[in-house]
Amino acid sequence: MNKVITIIGPTASGKTKVCLKLVDYIPVEVISADSRQIYRYMDIGTGKPTTEERKKVTHHLIDIINPDEKYSAAKFTEDCMEKVREIELKNKVPVICGGTVLYIKAIMEGLFPEPYIPKDIREKVRIQVQKYGVEKMHEELLKVDPEYGAQIHPNDKQRIARALEVYRASGIPLSKHWEKDRKNKLPLNIHCILPEKKILYENIKKRISKMFALGFIDEVENLLKMNYKPFLYSFTSIGYKEIAFYLLNGKNKNIHEIESEIIKKTKEYSKRQITFIKNLKGVHFYKTVESLREGILEKF
Repeated sequence: MNKVITIIGPTASGKTKVCLKLVDYIPVEVISADSRQIYRYMDIGTGKPTTEERKKVTHHLIDIINPDEKYSAAKFTEDCMEKVREIELKNKVPVICGGTVLYIKAIMEGLFPEPYIPKDIREKVRIQVQKYGVEKMHEELLKVDPEYGAQIHPNDKQRIARALEVYRASGIPLSKHWEKDRKNKLPLNIHCILPEKKILYENIKKRISKMFALGFIDEVENLLKMNYKPFLYSFTSIGYKEIAFYLLNGKNKNIHEIESEIIKKTKEYSKRQITFIKNLKGVHFYKTVESLREGILEKF
């Protein structure tokens, strides 16, 4: 299998723009590597490609589950490999594009056979997360598996719980399991768009402001009306929980404060994304959409 073109970068860096420009030169279809765009009804706040953009370039693995359903890096790897084969059978070029570095690592390094997790261990971890809070459990994870713990957000309840379950069931940190023999590896040709920090932060500010102008608040209100609760994992996408509590608490804050808070958190998230990306091997870095497009075409 040839190396699959892969476009990564922090949020608001211009990844989708690259794909839209590539299709003018090669017949690409995009496989989304975004752990937030998988959710239906969560369009504005996750920065999904617009209807017009998806008409120009076919996108896969977007809108595949409801906000109260679960998805994993393992499932993404299986789905991604299936989509790569489907696209190649159509004599088109698959392009994996997204900012979820855990997904990229999963398909680069392959999957390991997970240990059996006894029901009592899984239940105990679930109870402790509820009792002590996710940040406290993240502190425990950093003690037993500092390598994996540093890669995930302190509020990522799903991945923190899973890592603790694996450690308690096997006595081996999740990061060490990743070093075992793998299956379903996918060779990637990784290109990263990484604008100057000042430009990236300005892009983030513009993107968040546009989200509010497009109806981000209405989108969250609609999710609440559909009875999706703000404690769901899907609501850990930056902005959803903040707006949900703003609405549930009788709009007790100035909406501009909420917007500023979301901009700040998104900037912090972009810093973590960049750190994770720089730890990947064999990544080609570019500062602009045009230079990345040219870099891919030169290697194509």
